[in-house]
Amino acid sequence: MLKMFLLIYILAGPTLAGIMMTFALAARMSNSTMLLLTAIGAVVAIPIAWIVAKMIIEKTGWGKPKSA
Repeated sequence: MLKMFLLIYILAGPTLAGIMMTFALAARMSNSTMLLLTAIGAVVAIPIAWIVAKMIIEKTGWGKPKSA
C-alpha cells in the first residue's frame, strides 16, 4: 500500500501545489499567502493519494501473490 501511495503522491502533490500557486499568482496574493496555499495543496494531496491508491489496489489486486 505504501509503495502505491508514494507513487500516486509523487504525481498528486506537485500537481495540487502547482494549482494552488497558479491561483495565488493569478489573484496577485502576497508571497506568504502564496507559500501557505502551496503548502495546503501539498497537504491536501496526502489523503487524496491515499484514497486513490486504496481504490487502485482494491480494483487490481496489486501486490497480492498470484495463484498458480
